[in-house]
Amino acid sequence: MKRVFLSAIIWLAGVLPAMANDLPDLGDPSVALLSADQEHRLGRAWLRQLRGTVPLLTDPLVQEYAEHLVYRLASHSDLEEPDLAIVVVNAREINAFAVPGGVIGLNAGLFLNAGTEDEVAAVVAHEIAHVSQHHFLRRYADAQRMNRAVLAAMLASLAVAIAGEADAGMAGLAATQAAAIQQQLAYSRHHEREADRVGMQTLQEAGMDPTAMPRFFEKMLREQSSLSNAPEFMLTHPVTESRISDSRARALQAPPHRLTASRYFHLIRARLLAGFYREPGDAVNYFVHQDHGGATVIQHANAYGLAIAYTRNKQFRQALAVIERLQQAAPDEQWYRLARAETLLAMEDYERAIRELRAILEVMPGNYTASIILARTQLAAGAPGEAADLLTPLLEKRPWDASLWQLAADAWGKSERLAQAHHARAEVLFLHGSNDKAYDQMRYAMKLSKQNFARHSRLKARLREMEALAEEDF
Repeated sequence: MKRVFLSAIIWLAGVLPAMANDLPDLGDPSVALLSADQEHRLGRAWLRQLRGTVPLLTDPLVQEYAEHLVYRLASHSDLEEPDLAIVVVNAREINAFAVPGGVIGLNAGLFLNAGTEDEVAAVVAHEIAHVSQHHFLRRYADAQRMNRAVLAAMLASLAVAIAGEADAGMAGLAATQAAAIQQQLAYSRHHEREADRVGMQTLQEAGMDPTAMPRFFEKMLREQSSLSNAPEFMLTHPVTESRISDSRARALQAPPHRLTASRYFHLIRARLLAGFYREPGDAVNYFVHQDHGGATVIQHANAYGLAIAYTRNKQFRQALAVIERLQQAAPDEQWYRLARAETLLAMEDYERAIRELRAILEVMPGNYTASIILARTQLAAGAPGEAADLLTPLLEKRPWDASLWQLAADAWGKSERLAQAHHARAEVLFLHGSNDKAYDQMRYAMKLSKQNFARHSRLKARLREMEALAEEDF
């Protein structure tokens, strides 16, 4: 059975001491065993492995929403100058995780199972607290000895477990560690309580509902109760009545919070739900029964989900009719204009889609989602050069965005900019942990850019950087 995994890195922190080997006695745990830069690179190295192991969502609107929510909370946390990497895993299980160096991961199932944005925010704030309080490094510093080969095997198993493949993940873990688990649980629970406390403070300071934390804990406890055969050490967030009571007591001490429904949370939830139905017709049937008209936030979200489902099911006329109804109710809502552009793109009405997207970008210059959809439309319309020009400035801001590099690779390839296309493919492969293939693509790019000294030099330097990052031993 698939299991719930929350804050997977804390599980790692609990079992690493059992594998301890040859680390110096640092005394004060606050003295970092890794520098901030090393911690950042460790997190990004693990993220490259994760991308090559689990399916990540590439929906730009979902990605943009997740980034906005995480950074909103991070700005009210103890993180100093947060440089975060945020990924959304394409899985229905409730899951979130934090990795050293500011890697935050959210399963799509977290949004599907939460009733409000504040419930998602409660989990995110908890994960940010694990990062800001350096729980991994504090546990790492406590360890006197560490076997790095064991750490690598555990990280590989963890990446499998995050995607919901718990049986495969547990098999890998059983091969790497078997003892000293129970004695580590108390420390792990201490970190959980600290993350609850710090996370709730972040939640309050961000202006969100502190009662969402115990409320969502109760949901997780009900989920956990159905996993009676799950080994306790595999549940990285052991949710107990005690934790729920503690968080509820803290929430009651907070100032009263006015409950409001987040339009964008419910729109994202509907968008994800429409996409998770294997058969688009089933999504249409679901949302037809949910869409009763009306002007509430949830009623609009159900209509939006219906429009997305109609588009996926190639019922374009019906999709445009629903979007028109939504736009009449909220003429300034850009998400409805984006939905209209996506439908026009699916209809292969590229001219009208491009007009719509350019109008959005006039209002919101550089908008990530509109730029991605416009680039996809330009590619489909046979204008890859325009798509490449649009994507170039985005890549400068988001060099870690694998889906953006993939789109750029297509645009450069189709516009005969082959050196740049091979470079982009190299970045995609490297970000997915396929190092040797990435190096090959970089060499192709260098070979094709010999007549351009500046580009050739940049590519050569980037290849050396890739090799150094891949070979780094933490």
